Formats: sequence, structure tokens, C-alpha cells
Amino acid sequence: MTLKELAATALRGTARTDLSTPTVGTLGEALNRVTADSPERLLLGRAALAGLYARAGMTLDAAQSPPPETLPPATHPLPSQFWPLLRRVVGTPFGLAALDNIRERGWTLSAAQVLSLRSEQADIIHEFWPLLDERGKAVLDAHPMHKAWEKAEAEAQWQSRLSAMQELRQTDATAGAARTWQLWQEIDADEKRDLLDLLESHLLPEDLPLLEHAAKDRSSEVQRRARMLQGHLPGPLQDELLALLRQTVNISGTAKKPRFVIGPFDLPEVLLQPKKRNHGDSDLSRLLGALPVSLILKTLDISQEAFSIAARSQDWSLSEQWEKRLPLEQTTESTTLSELLLGSSGAVEQVLHDKLNHWQDDAPDEQLKLTRQILEKVQRDGLNWRLATALKYAAAFLPTDTAISEPEPLPLVFPDLAGGLPKRLTREQWESNLRILHEQRQAEAEAAWRELTDILRRRREWAQALEEWK
Repeated sequence: MTLKELAATALRGTARTDLSTPTVGTLGEALNRVTADSPERLLLGRAALAGLYARAGMTLDAAQSPPPETLPPATHPLPSQFWPLLRRVVGTPFGLAALDNIRERGWTLSAAQVLSLRSEQADIIHEFWPLLDERGKAVLDAHPMHKAWEKAEAEAQWQSRLSAMQELRQTDATAGAARTWQLWQEIDADEKRDLLDLLESHLLPEDLPLLEHAAKDRSSEVQRRARMLQGHLPGPLQDELLALLRQTVNISGTAKKPRFVIGPFDLPEVLLQPKKRNHGDSDLSRLLGALPVSLILKTLDISQEAFSIAARSQDWSLSEQWEKRLPLEQTTESTTLSELLLGSSGAVEQVLHDKLNHWQDDAPDEQLKLTRQILEKVQRDGLNWRLATALKYAAAFLPTDTAISEPEPLPLVFPDLAGGLPKRLTREQWESNLRILHEQRQAEAEAAWRELTDILRRRREWAQALEEWK
């Protein structure tokens, strides 16, 4: 039984082939001596032996290319004492800053070190590639990490082009619109969506020809957005949409709990029809998406905050789309970071991140005060995404010598029951539930404090090592 016959047997399946058939010759005798506890293992054992027999006595082919050139060792490797410290900080909010410290000093990492860091912090693997020494880059050239880095570099270059485009559009509308049209013809569908984001943030009358062209794009998503953006420009379509908005959408309810009353309506033909079974795409979402935020609020005579509340009560996807569209300048300058975190402001996520990025500009005493207020709010209300994000910034920006005392457990205070007990609950059950919730929030605050102080300690060790190296 030759190797080719064994391969044919594997294709047919062992259930339809008799593997016990005697074979002759030296190879046959050897194959007959192979035993296994299942037909599949017997087949693999015989195939392995037949493969060795087929290669026996063969000469090696001549190399098609010369062996790789031996690369010299790294000239400025990361000092050994920094390696364990780097592993401790790379997974923290301070990780990128530590990598910057390495880059500034011209130190490099080996392939083994980068792979080890990748296993601990995979979401920033593209940041590790530029730190590899020449030998490490050669070793990992075909590794997925290299492709991830190339993709990140391409994305950075693309964002740089978009920023330059935005600046040109703000300084010279005619030249900016012409350059936008030229760029549109060079890019793919994903980049077109990014460019439409840029147009939505700063739309020019000169962009109308581009939008009309994009309305016939092969991508249905590009088509939809381009058609809706046409309504953001003054003209007959915008007038038609505003009239439709007045007739269709009314606001009812109280000032604190406004809600929409939506009448039946037909979308203009230019906006096409929503996709079936797509919950995030509806007649109302297309109508609102085809008008500027400021005109919607003015037409309905409603504040941004009230509209956001009504949108949340109407449909979560509609609310999500609306929040993403809110321009940053509509958040009043008087809204402080403390109010965003500790109050009930409905500011969009980007506003919060922008303010957090300037947190380190505040005096250390103010930073410490806000951090303590955040931990206290976690004790009272639990940990939400805003507070968790703020604590990450605190861990990255607070001075490393900041001393934060462990939060003292807050006393449990039962709320007033003027409105009566919740349905289907006895007072004992209600109190038990509140006690459990209160204990969970105290535990969340303690865990957040431990993580924060641990990261500050790791940063302190890293900073001390850098100082001693000088």
C-alpha cells in the first residue's frame, strides 16, 4: 500500500475501506506491523511510515535563495531593570506614557519581549512595533502584529489627510470643496463614510454636487447618508423636510418628561425607504437625520436636553443617533467636569473625554478633591461608565505621590416611602434589597480605590527607576 493509496483511503473514509488488507514487500511488511486502537490512528501511523519510506535516500534540493543575513544584536536594548516594571505598567492607563518614555530614550525591545507584552495588552499592539530592534522586526515580519501596525499607520495617515482637508475647507471653501471632490474619487467605501462624517460637521453649499454624485454610490449606506446630508443645505429639500417635521412631530408630556407624538407621514422620495428588519433605520430617524440639529430644535421649539429625554423615551437607537450628532459647542462652557461626572448632565461622550484630557491642567489639590468626590459617588450610586472613565484618567494624570485615603463606608439611609412600597415587595424584602445594593456599592468603591492606588504605586516605581537611571 503506497502513500498515494493511503491518501485515497483517507479521502474515502476508513468506514468504507478495509485497512487490514495484506501488503507485500519490505514496506508492506513494515506497514503490517503498525498497530493502533482505531482505524483512524492505524491509517495515520501507516501514512507516517510510508511518508518516511518515500523520502528515504532523496537528496535535498538546492536552495532557491541565500540564507538570511545574520543581524547584529540591539545597540540600545531596554535596560534589564526596566523590564519587570514595564510589564507592570503597560496594562494600566499609564501604559502609553511608559512606551513614550522608552521611545524618547532610544531603547528597543526584543521580539520575545514584545510578544510577552502583546499577551498582556493586545489592544495597543501597534504601539509596540516601532519599539522593536532590527532583529525583532525580522523575526516578526510575517506576524499578524506587523499587519496591525501597518493598518494603524495607514489609519493615522488617513486621519492626518482628513485634518488637513478640514483646515482647508475652513479657510478656503471653494478650494476645500474641490479638494474634497478629488479625494472622494480616490477612496474606498470605509473612507467615504469618514469623509461624510467630516462633511456633516462642516457642510458647504459647494458640496452639493458631491452629495448628488454620492447618492448614486454602490454602497447603500453611503447613498443613505449622502441623500440625508442634502437636507442639511438650504434649499427646496430642506424646506420640504421642515414642513414635514412641523406636521409630523409634536411634543407632549411635562417639562421634565417630554415625549414625542408622531403622526403618519411619507418620506420624500430622495431619502428612499428604510431597510426592513433594521431597528436603527426608520422613517423618523431618516427625517431627523436629514436636518441640522439647530433647525430641528428651533422648529419644534424645544431645548437640546428636552429633545434628548424625549428621544430616549421614544427609541434607544434614535436616542443614540441623536447623541452622536450633537455638536460639541452646544454644551455650555459653564458645564464643569465635576458637573458632568457628579450631576445629571446629558452631555455627549466626546465632551466628557475632551474635558478629561485637560484634567491634568488643574491644580493637584483640585484633582484630588474631584477624585474623592468620584469615589464617594460610586459609594452612593454605583460605578457607571463615566465614573470608571474618570478614574482611569485620574490613575494616569494624578501626581504619583498623591495619597488617597480609603473611602469610609457610608451609612445606609432608607429613602422616604411617601409613594408607598414597590409592587409585590414587603417592607422586609425592600429593606433587604437596599442593604444588598448598598453593600455592593461600598465594595465597588473600595475595589476602585485599590486599583487606583495600585496604579499610582506602579507609576511611582517607574518614575523612580527613570530618575535613578539619569
